[in-house]
Amino acid sequence: VSVQDSLERKLGKHRGTVPIVPTGEFQDRISVSPESYTMERSTRQIMRTAMRYNLGLDLRTAAYVNAIEKVFKVYNEAGVTFT
Repeated sequence: VSVQDSLERKLGKHRGTVPIVPTGEFQDRISVSPESYTMERSTRQIMRTAMRYNLGLDLRTAAYVNAIEKVFKVYNEAGVTFT
């Protein structure tokens, strides 16, 4: 579901279409390969986790541990306690 679809549904049919058109500047920022930055950052985090827990080349386990640590961090910062 797009932003445009959500707005049109929320505003109802009497408003008509709500065109969502990104600016040229926004398009330029998005197209500067943010995927490569994200993938590189994620890979580095997984490699650090593998080294921290002495997992060698078991990157699947390292990625799993990394994800669990992120979930724990969110819950911990939100004040949820684990007993």
